[in-house]
Amino acid sequence: LGHFTHVILDEAGQATEPESLIPIGLISEANGQIVLVGDPKQLGPVIKSKIALTFGLNMSFLERLTSREIYLRDKDAFAACGAYNPLLITKLTKNYRSHPALLALPSKLFYHKELEVCADTSVVSSLLRWGKLPRKGFPLIFHGIRGSETRESHNPSWFNPTEAVQVMQYCSHLAKSEKAAVPVTDIGVITPYRKQVEKIRFLLRSIDLADIKVGSVEEFQGQEYTAIILSTVRSHEGLFGDDKYCLGFLFNPKRFNVAVTRAKALLIVIGNPHILAKDPCFCALLEYSLMNGVYVGCDLPPELECLQ
Repeated sequence: LGHFTHVILDEAGQATEPESLIPIGLISEANGQIVLVGDPKQLGPVIKSKIALTFGLNMSFLERLTSREIYLRDKDAFAACGAYNPLLITKLTKNYRSHPALLALPSKLFYHKELEVCADTSVVSSLLRWGKLPRKGFPLIFHGIRGSETRESHNPSWFNPTEAVQVMQYCSHLAKSEKAAVPVTDIGVITPYRKQVEKIRFLLRSIDLADIKVGSVEEFQGQEYTAIILSTVRSHEGLFGDDKYCLGFLFNPKRFNVAVTRAKALLIVIGNPHILAKDPCFCALLEYSLMNGVYVGCDLPPELECLQ
């Protein structure tokens, strides 16, 4: 006990509270200093035990601390949005990954519009003239598809064949473009369901693109790719009026935040706008896409038609 004067815990937002407390317990009580490094706005600990979930182990020590009053913004300092006590919180706001158009919405939704674009311009601007962009110079596509979600026998995992084919087509356009092909190692495909991962991998193997990484949001946390394609899968409309059931894994702001912030130069979102509009984050992304003229695909729900 009291062995260390300093304990720095990286990725503290993904550690369970007991995991964080183990190294913290070794700190000197006299002159010890603890530094927790992480992002409480992204995915927290992965907890599979229902009992552990019931008792709150899905919240990291970092997130619990940042919700305490002493760590909150001082509303009196800087009237616009307040400031943090610099003795307690150092906020890293410089983003060295993404194009400004891809950073604007997550910065607004999760970070009080404080993120600063510091990425290498030559990298994040590399696909601004890509042939499939609905609006040249704006590296975002929201492709609306009213596909069908389905499951195999007793497997609980959903997949959407129509979206899987569309993902394959976009991957082919990116990797096999005559003018500016993107290396397969620079393309990532994110989808929240294991069965959809399998279907997309199978299709990519069939066109010799097996080296493109396909995985869940959790597998992509902390990573970055030149181009990211997100397949949202869920497409069953109006079931019991239960939005959370219709959206499944998508009904999670942290999962959304991770998914849309992995891309450096291009983000393609594929999904059913009639389902996604029920989620505040995806609805904001839909509105953002419509206002910037980068929505393509199927018809829109009535509440969004006026934005076209």
